[in-house]
Amino acid sequence: MNLSSSTRYLRMGRLVFKLPTYARVVWGIVRDPRTPIGLKGILIAALAYVVMPVDLIPDVIPILGQADDLTVLLLTLDLFIQNAPAEVRAEHTSRARNGTADLDRDLMKLRGLMGGRFDRIRDDLPELLYRYGSLRDPDELKRALASWRRRRTHNT
Repeated sequence: MNLSSSTRYLRMGRLVFKLPTYARVVWGIVRDPRTPIGLKGILIAALAYVVMPVDLIPDVIPILGQADDLTVLLLTLDLFIQNAPAEVRAEHTSRARNGTADLDRDLMKLRGLMGGRFDRIRDDLPELLYRYGSLRDPDELKRALASWRRRRTHNT
């Protein structure tokens, strides 16, 4: 099936719009004690794969390097949600849709603890991700740490 570009963009927009709901569902399932430890382990392994600099397709290859990380993460999230106990999945999906998810409560607690700093971090997050996103590359991380050490020893 060959979809037009506008149809693909519409589907992508719907997916992006649903991401906060998916995050709430996953967060609730992860925190639920009825979720098997092995299932949580699969999610942790996928997150480790995304964070680790060693990939099936190196991140230095434009687009494909990041696409494999995204693919692994999305497939694992789907596997995680679909294999969660049915009653746990239904409960957290319902909570995510009606705004009473654990993630919402946890973020409100964090906001209460951090005050205005929480809002500043949230507002600065896109720029920070853009600025420091290259630190996933081990060589870039080494250069950044060396620069930080030089500045620190120079200021003392």
